[in-house]
Amino acid sequence: MDFSADSRYIQVSTGAYKRQVHEVPLGKQITDPAAIEKITWATWTSILGDEVLGIWPRNADKADVNCACVTHAGLNIVTGDDFGLVKLFDFPCTEKFAKHKRYFGHSAHVTNIRFSHDDKYAVSTGGDDCSVFVWRCL
Repeated sequence: MDFSADSRYIQVSTGAYKRQVHEVPLGKQITDPAAIEKITWATWTSILGDEVLGIWPRNADKADVNCACVTHAGLNIVTGDDFGLVKLFDFPCTEKFAKHKRYFGHSAHVTNIRFSHDDKYAVSTGGDDCSVFVWRCL
């Protein structure tokens, strides 16, 4: 779940792989794409949306990309996937199959990833390997 910069909206990714945007505190769903496009997000952890279209590899299943996080500066997005990869993209990432850097370490799926408060590190958690990796961002 992510809040907008003005805390008037939240975005969530559902288990059915749908992105939903709601007004706060009413909970009314916003469905107008033009209205959603105008919202500035304080954080971005969604794997869904036009802003992250390029994080999806060719022939990807909806469940292949598990997690994402945009830097506090809003310049990069990092993802974790079912293949144990951590990938770093420019943000927004709107072109399909965008260029990225790949980092190996986890033995299987990456369950979550976040940037540190100063964007100097990314922290990822693994599923089957039960590990926590700290990645230095240069």
